[in-house]
Amino acid sequence: MRRIRARRAGTWLALSSLAWSPCDVWAQSDFPCQPLTCSTLLPSLPVDDPHTNDCAYRAGNLWWVDYVAGSLAWTATRPPARPPARAARARKPVTVAVFDDGAFIEHEDLRNQLWTNEAEAHGRAGIDDDGNGYVDDVHGWNFVDDNADVSPSAACRGQVSHGTLMASLIAAQRNNGVGIAAAGSDGARLMILKVVGCGAAQSAPLDPIRLARALEYATRMGARILSFSNHWYATTPELDRTFEEIADRPGSPNAAIVVASVPNKGEPAAGYPAAYDFRRIVRAIPIGNDDTISPGTSPAPIGLNLGAPSACVIGAAVPPENYRLEQGSSNSTAILAGVLAGIWATPPYAKLGADEFVAGVVRKRMSTTPRRSKPGSRPPYDHGVPLADACVLATEQRSARVCRSQEPTGKRANELQRNSAGRDAR
Repeated sequence: MRRIRARRAGTWLALSSLAWSPCDVWAQSDFPCQPLTCSTLLPSLPVDDPHTNDCAYRAGNLWWVDYVAGSLAWTATRPPARPPARAARARKPVTVAVFDDGAFIEHEDLRNQLWTNEAEAHGRAGIDDDGNGYVDDVHGWNFVDDNADVSPSAACRGQVSHGTLMASLIAAQRNNGVGIAAAGSDGARLMILKVVGCGAAQSAPLDPIRLARALEYATRMGARILSFSNHWYATTPELDRTFEEIADRPGSPNAAIVVASVPNKGEPAAGYPAAYDFRRIVRAIPIGNDDTISPGTSPAPIGLNLGAPSACVIGAAVPPENYRLEQGSSNSTAILAGVLAGIWATPPYAKLGADEFVAGVVRKRMSTTPRRSKPGSRPPYDHGVPLADACVLATEQRSARVCRSQEPTGKRANELQRNSAGRDAR
C-alpha cells in the first residue's frame, strides 16, 4: 500500500490507495470475454441472469456480481407485451460521487453511465450556466487542475487510472454486449470528482481544502452516495466539520451516505473516512476466497461494516488496456457503493432519504443478514461481518443463488438476526 503525503497550509495528510497488486494484465480489449482462472473464484458459472449479454459476465468472470446478488438490482428482462403502467416503474438512478484520480469517461462501459449536469450540458461553452461557480461541469469537476476535464491527464496516460476502475465497479454499463456489468449498472450514475493525481508518483496528492470543496460540490449537486476507495491518517477541523455535516447531522440538507474503504495491507488503523464514528458511514470490509476476510484487514470501528468482494475483480482501464484484473480493498468499496445505489434506486426505496435508507435498509436489513463472512483473526472481526448483497430485493418470483442458499428459517434465523444486530449496530 503506497502512502503519499500532501501538504497544504502547513497540513500534511497521508493518503493510501489501492496497491496495484502483481497479477496478469491483458492489453487486448476482449480479454474479459475469455475464460479466466483466478484462485478458486473464477470462472463462476452458471450466472444468475443468463439474459444479460455483457461478455465478461456470460463467461463467468464476474464472480463478485452474483456474490452480491447484483442481478436483483437490475431492471428485469420483461416480455414485450408488458403493460405500460408496470413498465413505467423504472429505477430512478442514484448519483454516486467517485472521489479519486478522475476517470476515462469515454470508456465503452462508462460513457453512458455518467451523471450529467443538464444546465451545463445544454448551455454555452465557457459560461457558468447554472451559477454554481464551476464552468462547464457536465460530469463532475477536476479539483486538482480546477477545470471541467475529469479524465486522466495526458501525463497520466500509460499509468493505472484508479478512478476508472472504481467507476466501472460501481456502474459499468450493462447489456451493451461488451466488457463487464456491475450491481449499480441500472441504478447508479457516476459523478467524477478528481481530487488526486494519478499513478505511483501522485503529482497532485490529497489536499484537505481541495477535498472539502469536492465534498461540498458533490452534495450540493445531488450526490447521495460518496465513494472513497482511499483513506488517510490525519485530518483537519474543516474536514471533520464537513464530514460530520454530510454523514452524521440529523436532518442535514447535505446528508449523504459515505462508503469508506478499510485497507487490507496490515495498517494498524482503518484511516479516514472509515475512522469517523458517524451514522451515515458504511464501511467496506474486503472479502476474498470462501467468505474469508482479507488477511491484514485493519480494525474498523463498530458500526455499519459490510463485507464486499476484493479479489479477482475485472474492471475498466484506460487504453490501450481497456480492462484489468485486480485485487484490493478499493474494489470492495466501489462494489458496495454500487450495491447500495442499485437497491436505493428501485421503486420500493427510491423515495427514502439518506437517514431512512440507512436505518431501514442498511442497518435493519443488510446488517442483520444471515449471510456472514467466516470469523476473522482479530477483533472486531472475530464473529465475522455481514456480507453485502441485494437480497432485500428478492421475491418469490425473482431471487439469486446467494439469497436462497444461505437462508436459515425459524428459530435459527431469529437467533442470527438478534446476534448480528447486537454486534454490528452502532
